[in-house]
Amino acid sequence: MKKKLITVAVAAAVAAPLSVQAGEAKPKAKFFGYTQITAAAGKGQYDNKNADGLRFGADSIRLGYKIKYDKAWGFLQVDFNKTDNKNTNGIPEILKDAVAGYKFSKAANVHAGLFKTPVGMDFSNPSKKLDITKRGMDTGLVLERAAGVMLSGRKIGGGFGYDIGVFNPAERSKAVTEAEIGGDQAYAGRVLFETDALHLEAYYGSSGVDVHVPPKTNHDPSANHEDYTVMGAGAIYKTGPFTVKGEYIAGADVKGKKGYDESVWYLHGGYKVNKKNEVVIRHYAATSEPAKGSSTDLGNTYFGWNIFLLEDKIKARVQLNYVLVSGDNKKFGGAATKKYAYTDDVFLAQFQVAY
Repeated sequence: MKKKLITVAVAAAVAAPLSVQAGEAKPKAKFFGYTQITAAAGKGQYDNKNADGLRFGADSIRLGYKIKYDKAWGFLQVDFNKTDNKNTNGIPEILKDAVAGYKFSKAANVHAGLFKTPVGMDFSNPSKKLDITKRGMDTGLVLERAAGVMLSGRKIGGGFGYDIGVFNPAERSKAVTEAEIGGDQAYAGRVLFETDALHLEAYYGSSGVDVHVPPKTNHDPSANHEDYTVMGAGAIYKTGPFTVKGEYIAGADVKGKKGYDESVWYLHGGYKVNKKNEVVIRHYAATSEPAKGSSTDLGNTYFGWNIFLLEDKIKARVQLNYVLVSGDNKKFGGAATKKYAYTDDVFLAQFQVAY
C-alpha cells in the first residue's frame, strides 16, 4: 500500500503542469558534448577484459542538449559508445537521458522520462566531472538509470534537498536481475544538506522483479526473485585547496538471490597544487557476502594527477592514475561490483575535451 501511495503522489505531481497556464516564454537551448579518450597499461580487468599491454579506447562519446521554457525544461543525452542496439525495458542503451520537467519552485521540481535514480552520491556526478578516470565499485550497486517520474527540491530552508521517485525496474543496474514492465517497479529516495563547504546525503532504493519472469541463471528460480534493496550515505567537505569525500553503499539480495549481499566504501582526498594541477588519492573497499560460502574482499587504491588545460577545468583535462589492488583479487566474488573493479595493478590515462 505504501509503495502505491508513493506512485500515485509522484504521478500526480507530474500531471499537475498540464493544468497550469504558463506565460509566453522564449526558449533557451544549449547543446553540449564531450569525448574521453583513454589509455591503459597492465593486466587490470575492469569491464572483464584480460588485456595486458598498452591499449587505447574511449570511455564516453556524448552529445546532448538542454532546453528551457520559463518553468518547463528538457534534457537529452546520447552515448555513441552504446550502439549495439541493446534495449532495457524497450529503451535503447544509446539513450542515456531523456527528461521532460517542470519547476514549480525550488521545493518542487518534476522530472519525467529516463534519467539517473537518486541512489549514489558519486554516481550522481556526470563522468566528465569525475575525480578519477573510472567509476568505482560503488557503481555496481546503484539503481543506475531508469524510466519513471521523480519529484525533487533543492535549497529548501537554506541547504536542504530531497528526491523521491518511482520507476520501471532498474534493469540497467548490475545488481538487478531481469524484470518486466508492469510486473513490478523500482522506488528511490534521497535527502541532502548542502552549503558551500559541506555536502551530506543519504539514500534508499529498491527494484522488484516480476515473479513470472524466468531467471537467466542456472540457480534455483525461487532464489532469483527477491527484490533488490540498496541504501547508503556520503559526505563531501571542501576547504581551501583540500577536498575530502567518503561514501558507503550496501546492497541486499543482489541479482535477486536471497541473502547475497555486497557493500562498498571509499575515502577520497584531493589537493589543488595550483590552478592547473590537482593530486588525488582514493581507496575503495568492497565486500561480497554470499548466502552460502565465504565472503571475499577487494581493494582498489587510485593515485591520481589531474592536469587542467583550460580555465574551465572540465573542458580540457588530462587524468593520470595508477591503481593498486589489494585483498582477494584472484577470487573476489562480487557479482555486481566486480564489473567496476580492477583485480590487477594498472596504469590509466584519459584526455577529455568538452563543450
